[in-house]
Amino acid sequence: MTPLPLTKTNRITVARAFRHVPRVDLSIECVLEAQMGHVIVDDSANPSVFKIEVGPFFYLAGDAASQAGRKMLTSITPYTLFMPSAPGWIEAAQALYRDRLATMQRWEFSAENLSADHVRNLCQISAWHNAIKRMEQPFLDSVWAQDHFVDLSDFDSAEDFYRRSIGFYAEVQDTVVGAAYGSLACSRGIEVSIFVLPDYRRQGMATGLAANLIAWCLSHNTDAHWDAANEPSCDLAIKLGYTSAGSYIAHYLKE
Repeated sequence: MTPLPLTKTNRITVARAFRHVPRVDLSIECVLEAQMGHVIVDDSANPSVFKIEVGPFFYLAGDAASQAGRKMLTSITPYTLFMPSAPGWIEAAQALYRDRLATMQRWEFSAENLSADHVRNLCQISAWHNAIKRMEQPFLDSVWAQDHFVDLSDFDSAEDFYRRSIGFYAEVQDTVVGAAYGSLACSRGIEVSIFVLPDYRRQGMATGLAANLIAWCLSHNTDAHWDAANEPSCDLAIKLGYTSAGSYIAHYLKE
């Protein structure tokens, strides 16, 4: 298996391979636009199997039943998330790994009916209004390449994030206690990531952070894509004005 250079020609090849794969988040678009992430193939000159990797998520396409397909499946890293892929790949992974291949339900949401007035109001009434700040360059420099819940590792640098994405954080007594930011960025928009330290949860902080992020996105014609991994994230999405767009199953390999 080898990385595939994301030339214009190769990006067309990858786009064709993933044409019918569900777009549950922005990862595939990020790779096709050569914004972030990478592609692994069996043969860079004449690929027959493809693996898109962005952060801990991966997507597969090509001939799952081939010898190259089996070799691709044996390269899966435990606990990375096997997202919806081309037909045949999940079945091939289940046959190979059996009980080691676990499932995880995730939920999709549509930003179509988001209201700028609604999210601005949530910003204004938030008890954390004065604690929430936009991520500017000095803050981004301070968390870049650090073991921090603000994970910018899919960007080239802190400056790259500042130019292409957006984020807000909450600070209490000089300690960053929560953040909402675009962990992925492409022409379609950003992928929303939110984290709040345990001691500050269920106090409206996630709502205030997310509302600031979405208000900025709406005012800048940017889609704030929401893909939920748990019920609290679903509840927050609905509170912010997203509408449910169904659910799907992702997989991961246990040790």
